[in-house]
Amino acid sequence: MFSKLKLIIKSRKVRVPSVPGSVGVPRVKTPGFRFSLGQGKVKFVIAGSVMLSGLVVAVGLYFAVIDIANATYEYPEAGAVYPDLHNNQTMGQPLQPYVGGTLDGVESQTLEISLAAGARITELTFDDMELGRTGLTDCVVVQRGAGNSTGYLWADTFYIKGGTSAPSFDMANSFAHTLAVAGSTDGHTNSSTLDNTVTDVTIQSERGAGSFESEGGVVDRVIITLLGDAYVKTVSFNDVDCSVGGWNLDYIKAGLFQQDATTKWGDGDGINAADHVIQSTVKYRTSTDILVDVPISVK
Repeated sequence: MFSKLKLIIKSRKVRVPSVPGSVGVPRVKTPGFRFSLGQGKVKFVIAGSVMLSGLVVAVGLYFAVIDIANATYEYPEAGAVYPDLHNNQTMGQPLQPYVGGTLDGVESQTLEISLAAGARITELTFDDMELGRTGLTDCVVVQRGAGNSTGYLWADTFYIKGGTSAPSFDMANSFAHTLAVAGSTDGHTNSSTLDNTVTDVTIQSERGAGSFESEGGVVDRVIITLLGDAYVKTVSFNDVDCSVGGWNLDYIKAGLFQQDATTKWGDGDGINAADHVIQSTVKYRTSTDILVDVPISVK
């Protein structure tokens, strides 16, 4: 910040207008002694220095604020990626333009959160959001980033609730000590595997942890990208509605993965074609499945 101000100040010349006449500085008289700031030239030098300093600081701050405002993204807006949340950073970098898989100059409205290896977070919260865009196949994604072949999203609790809806849901390559799914769906398949070696996940310490919350957002999709193992106390999706695409969750290790009875999943193709799928690569120690098959078409 200070180096930027220094460069800005060096690159600009500030002229101080000449002042006709002399600048008078009042004298303070007290019994026994006299106080004065000197003669006319000294007074002019003092007054000029004060004016110059004030103008330089004002000009520097003005251009610094304009530069920062035009060059950064503040979370949790769409069209930017937010790394290193465990360092409490909130600035983002622009995402690549994306329309139909091609770069055509139109800025993407994806909300992407990249979690650095070792990131420690109190909560990832998505509340009252509207998602969907023609041509996309996924609206909520948990995925591994480039160079990460082993990292997981470790979560004490992972909630999907509050009337969340989408045309489809798919979960794979994950572990949950307690897997509890409910809601209404236009056909479902649960092929998850019971494995009594799956351990509970407890994340309590919040020392040095960051957080992320997006409320009332309107974006095309939400992507959580893992750059290594990341540790989150609570992941919460509440009233997150997708009009196009589905949920695609991978690489999660949760103490409790819970989807409540208010959620709705389906694309209207009938209950004999599963729109809510839990793959056999999802392993659990304890599970409850009270999904109800009913004809549903989420739009």
